[in-house]
Amino acid sequence: MRDLWNQRFAQDGWAYGKRPNAYLKSCIEKLTPTLACFPADGEGRNAVWAASKGWKCMVFDYAEEGAKKCKILAEEKNVHVKYIVEDLQSIELEVTDLIACSWFHTPPEVRKIHMPRILHSLRVGGHFIMEGYHKNQLGKKSGGPQNFDLLFDLDEVLSELRGDLAPQMEVIEACVTECVLDESELHRGLASVVRIWLKRTG
Repeated sequence: MRDLWNQRFAQDGWAYGKRPNAYLKSCIEKLTPTLACFPADGEGRNAVWAASKGWKCMVFDYAEEGAKKCKILAEEKNVHVKYIVEDLQSIELEVTDLIACSWFHTPPEVRKIHMPRILHSLRVGGHFIMEGYHKNQLGKKSGGPQNFDLLFDLDEVLSELRGDLAPQMEVIEACVTECVLDESELHRGLASVVRIWLKRTG
């Protein structure tokens, strides 16, 4: 999979555009800019946008070509984003106030252990925000993995993010909805998505 993402990000242009994910943007705009981590942010569109709004941002992603694109985009916007080439299973995060990710689909056996693990890097009062494709997305042409196991079930993911391996997390928003994506040719059209916004309380 690493080779696939490197090949995608090595192409001309930005695979998913330069604009931030609309849901992440709408949530993050409600918060006071401090420290933010953007897991699997690829070419850095979400982190670069947040940095332009005053956040101190870091990205971790295992695609080296994504890091190169993020640097170009950050320079274009005259901001700085720290980028660590690392995967979810091995990353050790510094303390942060926000973890935000879009379309971060990993095998369930990895997700159920390591997504709750990284929530421990949030300060009490910090936020976790994510958007990903729901299992109803299977067969749709608007993006996402065409592998049922990699798609999200809301109740399953919530139980992991608020389970024994996670810190205490309060639900601000958790829903399955349909929306029309317009991020790039790879993410365009009617999509079934999961949206989760949690706040660390303990």
